[in-house]
Amino acid sequence: MGKKKRKKEATEGPGPEPQAVPAPAGAWNARDFFLALAITLLVGAIGVAVVKAHLSVPAPAAAPVPAPDKAAPDKAAELEPSTAPLKSFQVVNAHEHLFSRKYLNKYLAACQRTGVAKTLFVASSEFTLKGKGADQAKGNEENTEELLAAANEHPDAIIPFCTIYPGDPQKLEKIKEFVARGAKGLKLYNGHGNFHSSPMDTEDMMPVYAYCAETGLPICWHVNYPNYKEEFIRILEKFPQLRAIVPHFGVTFFRPGSTDWNEFEQLFDRYPNLYTDTSFGTREILVSGLETVSRRPDIFKAFIRKHSDRVLFGTDMVITGNKEKTEDWIAAINTVCREVLEKDAYCFPLAAKGAKYATKDPDNERGVFRGLGLDDETLRKIYETNIQGVFAH
Repeated sequence: MGKKKRKKEATEGPGPEPQAVPAPAGAWNARDFFLALAITLLVGAIGVAVVKAHLSVPAPAAAPVPAPDKAAPDKAAELEPSTAPLKSFQVVNAHEHLFSRKYLNKYLAACQRTGVAKTLFVASSEFTLKGKGADQAKGNEENTEELLAAANEHPDAIIPFCTIYPGDPQKLEKIKEFVARGAKGLKLYNGHGNFHSSPMDTEDMMPVYAYCAETGLPICWHVNYPNYKEEFIRILEKFPQLRAIVPHFGVTFFRPGSTDWNEFEQLFDRYPNLYTDTSFGTREILVSGLETVSRRPDIFKAFIRKHSDRVLFGTDMVITGNKEKTEDWIAAINTVCREVLEKDAYCFPLAAKGAKYATKDPDNERGVFRGLGLDDETLRKIYETNIQGVFAH
């Protein structure tokens, strides 16, 4: 029997009884009298019970008036951003790219405005500098030459890292030549998803890792840890003395607190020559990184506090001739990459509503983010002194 039918029966009662021969109009017999009396008593009893039940139920208490919320707003957009100037540090930017020396002056001018005293430029292929469609096997040597020349022209402002194409059979000889001419380290992209044409730990790369481990030549090594962790760990196990900067928190920054994030952090306990940097990437990737930090500053703070001696400052904005990348634009990126570390809350106009890199949060009209508000001692390490450990051997 369906629920609908049962409900109907409970409401309407059973069907009509078979009709008896009707009595004369107005006449009452004994059965009718007692039946009416019984019904009356029953209805009265039910009424009394209902009234008693109603009276026994306490009236609902009035809803409490909420106390004024004096805690910090849950949403970063509701915070009041700090307008304090950047702190007085001589910042070393440990992760940047330069397409050509002809774009260097605007970068150095922006750095002077934002407290960046020295920059570690990593050489790149055409693919990194020109985008998809370019050849990752081309431009590596040419861009290395640009950086070596720039370092000769600005020895106090530039630290050059060379790069090679992993498939080049002469790669080790070229690295040695670049080092003899002033390269201070090596940039590797073979842990990047767009460059991962073969495993990172192929046999022909072993001499490169061995050379870097033996000589102390540091590697700025883009490693997507979630994707290539097994390959990377095998290399570290074979060459535990490798001195490597793995940017972007091993590309785990999108998921702070995840298994990959925790595993990457645990590598710092096992390999004391492992470093990371605070860069996220350029344009929308940068904003995504700022949003992630804003949502979970506690996790980023915990990582940095625990490994404060091995975190470097970086921007990774890629300096090219793009019309957008003016001196002011570069200064804005330098500034926000510092503010996320220095301030509890800050405003990034390029991420405000209607701006080119507008935040995904529709309520964040001003582009306000929660920062880390790190103490000066930690900032000094990240900005100034940790870089010294990269070259200590």
